[in-house]
Amino acid sequence: MVYNIYPGMTLKATLIGASIIGYLILVRTLRWKRYQALHRKYGQKYEQGLLTPEDAQNIIACSGQYDMPALMNYALSFALFKTYAIPTISKILSDTKELKSAAGISKRYADTEILISTWVFCPISGNPSQLDSQAGNRVVKPSDSNVTNTDVLEDPRAHLALARVNWLHSKYPIICLFPNTDFETDETVPEKWARCYGWREFSPMEAYAAYLFWFEIGKRMGIKDIPESMEAFKQWIDVREYEARAMIPAQTNNDVATYTTEELIHIVPETVLGFRLKDYVRRLTVCALDDNVRIAMMQKQQPPYLHTIFRFTLFSFAFFQKNLCLPRSQTNPGGAIDIPLDKATAGCPVNNSDCAKESTQRPAFHRMHPKRYQANPWYMPEPTSIGGQIKNWASIRLGLYNSPPGPNLRSEGYRLEEMGPLRYEQHGHEEVLRMAEEMYGSPISSPFSR
Repeated sequence: MVYNIYPGMTLKATLIGASIIGYLILVRTLRWKRYQALHRKYGQKYEQGLLTPEDAQNIIACSGQYDMPALMNYALSFALFKTYAIPTISKILSDTKELKSAAGISKRYADTEILISTWVFCPISGNPSQLDSQAGNRVVKPSDSNVTNTDVLEDPRAHLALARVNWLHSKYPIICLFPNTDFETDETVPEKWARCYGWREFSPMEAYAAYLFWFEIGKRMGIKDIPESMEAFKQWIDVREYEARAMIPAQTNNDVATYTTEELIHIVPETVLGFRLKDYVRRLTVCALDDNVRIAMMQKQQPPYLHTIFRFTLFSFAFFQKNLCLPRSQTNPGGAIDIPLDKATAGCPVNNSDCAKESTQRPAFHRMHPKRYQANPWYMPEPTSIGGQIKNWASIRLGLYNSPPGPNLRSEGYRLEEMGPLRYEQHGHEEVLRMAEEMYGSPISSPFSR
């Protein structure tokens, strides 16, 4: 007879093994729960062709806020990055000098991320009750004196963001001639990145929802000749020769791409144990570019092994997320901004005059802060506690930020109608509000009015 001299180890190993298997099953079950619920809710409307833009916004929020928020954010960033391969666009950005300083790059990146996140995730109807998490409550204006705890405030942020972008584009006529490329990449790149690098692909319903949502955004931005069906849109992309004609090598393409890349990888140290890590990461970023974009940006072709490492790294993240990470909770969405209106307006009473005092250069209106910050932390509030000051000091020492927050980086926060190049910060406010109200369908109330 053989005796087990370590009986406790067998039980311990069994418990550990059972715990691991149980955890993997739990992850698998919860990881797909939101996806399956989404398709149960909207599947029939999709099959009947009855999805609305508001439905589409709820559908894309699943991947954009919960399932793959980081990947979707990088996909949209990459979609905008592609436009820098067009000399007519890169020359404008280069001539403005906005991308030739660390602070300028950080501001443009922060503003772009905030504006796009606002119209992607804040309700395009202006009615938060049409977002899944708040259905069933009475919708009122923020200035309504009879607001109760169960009411839902109307939310004009998406309209303000779109109006500000439209106003800014009107200052650069050459960009207005080529908006379709922005629309094409914004709509198609996230689906492509999910398929190539995500832990799951878009379902046909999600792909259609992305088209439907961006079709609505395109109309509100005044983009012409967008095909009115997804099939026609795909054919439109396939037969277009715009990129072949417009994406040609130019030094301004290279300059703008280089400045932007440095912003994206600012957190990476130059060397680690003698290894030139930042230079290595720069080369990996080139692997994400299509050949026509890489050539237009005058970037060197990278060896096959780097492409393999790039794909393997993203595949590893996707595998880890799919099989080992519990999904985000409903109360912890990803993204650059606070979506719930109560968080976005926290600390600000309905009356603008009661908001926190600001600098003398900018009127005391309610302002918001993003959830994450760039190398130069635009819109980061200045710490008011010793702990916050120590945290900021440590972040700068570790290279997370280049400088502390302050009035020069608008530490009091942002307003959507002021975003964009600093020279336009105090211009266009009333026009933007008027444009937003036209899309919104009614006057915009406090705390978003002026």
